[in-house]
Amino acid sequence: MEIDILKSYIKELRKGSHKAFNAIYDMYADKLYGFVFAHTKSREMANDLVQETFLKLWTMRESLSVEGSLQAMLFTMSHHKMIDTFRAQINKVEFEDYIEFSENADLGDNAIEKKIYYDDFLKALKICKSQLPHRQMEIFEMSRENGKSIEEIASELKISEQTVKNQLTSAMKTLRTELVKYNLIFLVIFEICYKA
Repeated sequence: MEIDILKSYIKELRKGSHKAFNAIYDMYADKLYGFVFAHTKSREMANDLVQETFLKLWTMRESLSVEGSLQAMLFTMSHHKMIDTFRAQINKVEFEDYIEFSENADLGDNAIEKKIYYDDFLKALKICKSQLPHRQMEIFEMSRENGKSIEEIASELKISEQTVKNQLTSAMKTLRTELVKYNLIFLVIFEICYKA
């Protein structure tokens, strides 16, 4: 019954019905807010991202399919918007603090919170790294933590440069996948500190 009602709303929304749009908003806004807030820990950001998700839904309404899960689509759109937002903020001043994480009290009132986030990130990264095969972890640490080049690693480990590249790519992919399970912001910190 509920699926039929939802299909009916989608059909009406495709025609530009504000009533159908509002009904869909009422059905999913709270769930999306909870999802986004769980990852961002920011009420303001969660509100903004939910609004942007529904704005995108409205702009693409004519191409919506009645088949498939509208809820899954909305959650996917929100997830992508979160990542886009974090990427856009990387160049902002508050994200520069994530790189340094000094103990300096001059960072402001939220310095302790940022330090805690970073410490939690390092713990999560250590757990995630322990899941890598030994060779991948070794190559990741040599490259991203010790700053060695592909050529240097290949020479030191007596393996081909292509093998180093393949192992590093696999390690980065695994770490990204695992870190996002802890907290989306950990993925952002990872991208800032260990970008390829």
